[in-house]
Amino acid sequence: MPSKINCKIIIWATLLAGFMSSLVKWGSEVNMPPRVAGEISPPGAHIDAWLGWAGINQHSLDYIYQGNSVLGAVTLYHWLFSFAFAFVYVAGAYYWPKIRLGYGAVYGIVITVAMHGFLIPALGFRNPVYDEGKTGWLWNLNGYELWSEILGHIYWSVSIEVCLIAILAYYAKPIKGSWR
Repeated sequence: MPSKINCKIIIWATLLAGFMSSLVKWGSEVNMPPRVAGEISPPGAHIDAWLGWAGINQHSLDYIYQGNSVLGAVTLYHWLFSFAFAFVYVAGAYYWPKIRLGYGAVYGIVITVAMHGFLIPALGFRNPVYDEGKTGWLWNLNGYELWSEILGHIYWSVSIEVCLIAILAYYAKPIKGSWR
């Protein structure tokens, strides 16, 4: 059972990392969009499929900011996932420090392969238009999408590690290896 201080580290690192990593991932997709123009994103497809019965779709929370349309529901979806995966990383680092391999970069690659390579296509939420609607398994993705997702997830996961290091330093815990 983690001590009171270690629970605080897990909570604060998750909150900071979830917030910061969501901005990092979102920012990486601005520079390197993973999908071709006009193609629905997997989060948008998930929202439509899973919450459509409740009258909620990917455009339910859209808003205009300085003349730009922002997909509010898709943004919220990415933020929630960033907090969830930050918690998995931070709590995992407590019990299994090897999760921090490569300053978290390996974690980002594993998440890319697991989610974008297998789970999202297996659920039927990735059928790229450039591949005539075939299932978007990792080996079917074009190079642009593949590199966008891999690099975006590496940036994202390393930012989680940086936030964990900041919180560990704040609580005067070792920033490498086990901090139990």
